[in-house]
Amino acid sequence: MIIIAGAGHTQSEKYLFDEDKHCFHCNNTSRWILQKTRHFITLFFLPVAPYKTEYTLYCPICGNSVKLDKEKYDQMKRAGSQAFK
Repeated sequence: MIIIAGAGHTQSEKYLFDEDKHCFHCNNTSRWILQKTRHFITLFFLPVAPYKTEYTLYCPICGNSVKLDKEKYDQMKRAGSQAFK
């Protein structure tokens, strides 16, 4: 019996942050994107269980990002972010 397992499937939720934020990397001011990324263990190429969740706020122009903890992510999401695809 052969079992094919792996890791690598990701699922992302993106929200457009309502406040303008200055990026010191590209020197632009814009509305940054708030993102939650979940990484899954797969079995036969189907996602089975999440093993890691990352919370980031990133510049849409250059991709410079800031890692957030869950509490800060939830606080910024509640503060008035719009769903973004």
